[in-house]
Amino acid sequence: MLTLEQVKDVLKSNKGKWIKGTHQGNDGNQGNTLEALLGVAENNLQLPDLGQIELKSQKNETGSFITLFHKEPLPNASVPKIIKSLGWKHQKAGTKYGVDEMRFSSTTYGHKFTNRGFRIELTKDKINFVYNPNFVKREGKDLSKTYSNLGEWMDDVSKRDLHYSKVMPAYWIRTEFEKICINKLNNTLMCYCDTKQVEGEHYYKFTDAVIYSNFKSENLEKLFLKGAIVMDFDARTNHNHGVKLRVKKANLSDLFEFTEKVF
Repeated sequence: MLTLEQVKDVLKSNKGKWIKGTHQGNDGNQGNTLEALLGVAENNLQLPDLGQIELKSQKNETGSFITLFHKEPLPNASVPKIIKSLGWKHQKAGTKYGVDEMRFSSTTYGHKFTNRGFRIELTKDKINFVYNPNFVKREGKDLSKTYSNLGEWMDDVSKRDLHYSKVMPAYWIRTEFEKICINKLNNTLMCYCDTKQVEGEHYYKFTDAVIYSNFKSENLEKLFLKGAIVMDFDARTNHNHGVKLRVKKANLSDLFEFTEKVF
C-alpha cells in the first residue's frame, strides 16, 4: 500500500510524460490510466496515513464543470417518470432507438430557472428539483428540434397522461446528500491532463495534481445560489446516464477546508 508521499512521488515522476491509455475506446480512459499508474481500482485509493481518497481526473480541454458524483433523486424511479411527463422525442427515435424513445436533459442551477423552467431550490430539509411553467421562455428555441419553440413543448407536457404535477418536485434529503458528499469526497485527489491521438490511440499527459481535504458541506447552498454547482440530468427511455452533481473548476476549492497542490 502506497503512502501519500509515495503517491506524490509517482505523480511527480510522471508529470509531463505522454502515457498510453490503458482502456482505449473508453470515455473514462484517462481515469483508468491514472488508476493503473497508481495501482488502484475504481477511483478508490486507500492510504495508511490518510485513509480513503477519491481519485478523479479531467481532460484540460473538457468544459468548466467537474463531475463529483452521481445520485438519483427521490422518490425512487423518479427519472423515468420525469422523462414521460417532461421529456421530448429522442432525435434518433425510429433509427438507432425505438420509435417511442424519449429524452430528458437539464443542467439545473440554484440561482436561476432554465429556459424550460427547471431550477434547484434548497430548503432546510431538502434539495428540490422543481418545474415552474411560469418561467418557461415560450419563444425560446427547442434544441431537441421536436417542437417549433419551448411554448409548444410546454403546451404538450401540460396535456400528458402522466402530468408533471404528479412527479415534481423530485428531491434529495439534504442531510443524506451532505453525508454522501463527506463520505465520498472528504479526501479527493484531482488530476488534470492533456490528450493526444497517435495512430488512433489515446495518450495522456498529466499536467496538474491537487489534493483537497475536509469537505465543507455548509458551502453547498452558497455555491448552488451563485451558480457554481449544478445538478445535471441526462437520460432517455431505456438508459439513464445518472444525475450528476457538478461544480465549476474554479470553485472546487471552495468545497474544502484544505488544498494542497502536488504540481
